[in-house]
Amino acid sequence: MSVILPRNIEQMAERRASEAGFQDVASYLAHLIAADARDASDEALEGALLEGLEGDGEEWDAEAMRAECRATLIATRKDI
Repeated sequence: MSVILPRNIEQMAERRASEAGFQDVASYLAHLIAADARDASDEALEGALLEGLEGDGEEWDAEAMRAECRATLIATRKDI
């Protein structure tokens, strides 16, 4: 994959990658994308928990919730 960035963004990415100890900008960008995917998973879990708190008092199955969270994480990792 090839990405063309405006020069000012490219310079900033190079500086940030170096400051953070990454070997190159590609490694830095891969890290940022993976972090974004984790954040999305965290948001999905938070949404499910809030939905449960606002629910109608129905009982829930902890194992089913764990399985759903695992499936979401696996799907997120496959997208990376």
